[in-house]
Amino acid sequence: MGRNLLCAIAAGFAGLVVAGAALAQGQGAPGSAVPKPAQTAPAAKAPAGKPKAPPAKIEANFGQWSLVCNQPKSKEEKPTCSLIQALVERDSNKLVFRVTIAYGPKGNLVLRIDGPTGVALQKGLEFSPDEVKIYRMPFTTCLPRGCSAVLVVADDLKRDLQKSQKGSITVYALSGQAVRAPAQFDGFADGLAALDKRQAKP
Repeated sequence: MGRNLLCAIAAGFAGLVVAGAALAQGQGAPGSAVPKPAQTAPAAKAPAGKPKAPPAKIEANFGQWSLVCNQPKSKEEKPTCSLIQALVERDSNKLVFRVTIAYGPKGNLVLRIDGPTGVALQKGLEFSPDEVKIYRMPFTTCLPRGCSAVLVVADDLKRDLQKSQKGSITVYALSGQAVRAPAQFDGFADGLAALDKRQAKP
């Protein structure tokens, strides 16, 4: 997610495609728009001395969205699930944006967008589920592998997500140039219903 990737997205995301959550974990063939999901997505290696994150499993696909749930270590633990869409560069197969919808610890529905570094942090990220209304999201975390913007999903945003078919994500290059990427929302309403069912399970 370094300088080369920023140059690529600054060209206008001409080679950006929507991919399933499996591709976000490094699987699938280059140029695949919707690769076949893997049964189990490999967890990232944890630093020595820290507990490993539980493995994640793709439970179902809804249009361009994947319902991904972790696998608890015991029967007493409740699996946590997320609705994920990944946007990748067609030629390099590198992840550019990952859009995640999940329930937070306070029970609120939370939208998180992970993107590249090298962007103007003070401008934040602009998310438009219908390409008309814009929701502004501040960057909350930046690490060497990328930056994350988080927003609690209010009722109006939830309605926009459920009724929209397409939208966009916009970040700003350090030069101030707006860089816009397309996002797809077909299947989101069904995916959110499945996520709600998982959340409601005891």
